[in-house]
Amino acid sequence: MAKIRTLPDVLVSKIAAGEIVERPASVVKELVENSIDAGATRISIHLEAGGKRLVRVVDNGHGMSRDDALMSIERHATSKIRDIDDLFSIGTLGFRGEALPSIASVSRFRMITAAEGSKSGTEIYIEGGVVRKIKEAASPVGSSVEVKNLFFNTPPRLKFLKRPETELGRALEVIQREALSRPGVSFEVSSNGRTIHRYGASESLAQRVAQIIPGTPLYLVDFEDETLALHGLLGSPLDPRSSMRRLFTYVNSRSVRDRFINRIIMECYGRMVEKGKYPQGAIFIERDPALVDVNVHPTKSEVMFESQYEVGQSIRRAISGMLADAPWMKGYRERTQKAIEDFYERKKDPGVYENRDYSTTAPSLKAASTQAAYKPETGSPHLPNGDSSIFEKSPEAAGEDMFSNGFYSNLRFLGQVGKLYLVCEDPDGIILIDQHAAHERVNFERIRKSYLEEAFSCSQKLLIPEVVELAVREINTARQFTNEMGKLGFDFEVFGESAVRVKSVPGFLRDSDYARVFADLFDELDGLGDPKSLEEHLDAVCATMACHSSITANRTLSEQEARTLFADMDASENPHACPHGRPVATRISYNMLEKMFKRT
Repeated sequence: MAKIRTLPDVLVSKIAAGEIVERPASVVKELVENSIDAGATRISIHLEAGGKRLVRVVDNGHGMSRDDALMSIERHATSKIRDIDDLFSIGTLGFRGEALPSIASVSRFRMITAAEGSKSGTEIYIEGGVVRKIKEAASPVGSSVEVKNLFFNTPPRLKFLKRPETELGRALEVIQREALSRPGVSFEVSSNGRTIHRYGASESLAQRVAQIIPGTPLYLVDFEDETLALHGLLGSPLDPRSSMRRLFTYVNSRSVRDRFINRIIMECYGRMVEKGKYPQGAIFIERDPALVDVNVHPTKSEVMFESQYEVGQSIRRAISGMLADAPWMKGYRERTQKAIEDFYERKKDPGVYENRDYSTTAPSLKAASTQAAYKPETGSPHLPNGDSSIFEKSPEAAGEDMFSNGFYSNLRFLGQVGKLYLVCEDPDGIILIDQHAAHERVNFERIRKSYLEEAFSCSQKLLIPEVVELAVREINTARQFTNEMGKLGFDFEVFGESAVRVKSVPGFLRDSDYARVFADLFDELDGLGDPKSLEEHLDAVCATMACHSSITANRTLSEQEARTLFADMDASENPHACPHGRPVATRISYNMLEKMFKRT
């Protein structure tokens, strides 16, 4: 008896749906792309329970006749390609004819559509892949597609969906990406009966990007050669983010998350952005569709280029040209000078938060700062008549000394290099300390302790509340964690569709860039999966806040300020790494110096 058999159509549809429909955001993507392909200029998206209970997409596109509507729910039925030649020169977002039947096979699906000139529309209702009803219905020109109870008939898939807030965030990201590619199309998004975002039709890409990535300076990229055309807007290396969610890439107006393109972009930014940080912006690559294969991934999120090396070189030239011009540097020197002057003015007003700004030395440390903290042993090889006994300690033993109590306070401070590294000396060699990483560690432990002990009483009320613009997903996350952020000293409320009104901030952040702080905090939370409470990822949140409140590069420290920092480091639980894991200090032993100068 044969063991191999043909699978029933219902099972085939569910298997296909598993590749195309991963979550409500996948449904939103497919339906919105269908609306765009239908020539819609107005698209409305309504979600309930983050799309788990309902996704409804309504457009004013061309709509469909009764015959086309019936054909659209058949697998591999499409109006967008006709033969194999079309498959290799695709100019539409959809083309396989799999989306609607796949979605209908795992949901309660209703479509009402009418073509221009039709006397009435057509309504089709499908439940779990089985057509239940087909009838005439009143409908304006366009289509309305309603997807209820996604995965109701595939419980294993349903249980892997996240909380409604998380699914809503993923759907909003999809809508952002689609809206960016079509500035002339208006999008309206509502959730549980409340409108949460409107993207009105824009006259230019710059206006639409400003709606999606608010409050961020972006710079024009405009390039064309014989291989491709590339245009868009990209951010400064001085203004990176902790994830790639604000870097949007498109090929022939199709949103992609292509590893090849992302790698080229990151190579262009290179060492201008620190590890783990990513640029912001949107770039659009236009190339002959016959030289681009979009049929290489089930979700069409990746592409393959013919002559990929030449494509990579062109992308490099385009982005490197913008970076070489360094448009963000115009006026940077003046802004930096003003920031330094403002800092020294603020030193006169220390504020209420216990975090030290290292402008003065604690009384208990004044005596230590005026006397030698380090006395070379008589046998130091750097002194006359010295012997080499100091070198007998193994490198491992010398490293262990860096973890001893009072290590930093007992260092001899020599000075500062690069306005970032503090140079010190101990009996075993030279110690280099990253002042930002050190201060970040101190602030991190203080912020974390204050949250856990609910002792954060130094929230500073702003005289005039400040409105900070955020991206769609950041606003969604802000709503979720409004109350818990209050324990960290923040008092804010969502203001409109894309902003928060900040009324109070932690005292130590009073002079920070609130827009950057909020964007980074909520971006960090959104990227952590599906947190049910702030405490689940408290370390990541505290690390982000500590980074914004810490002294940075180009900040000159006096010896007294350095010694205050050293004392705070010795009081920390883990003084040898910043909260992101980077080392705070490193030793160059006298042995290493002797070898460098070939004295051994």
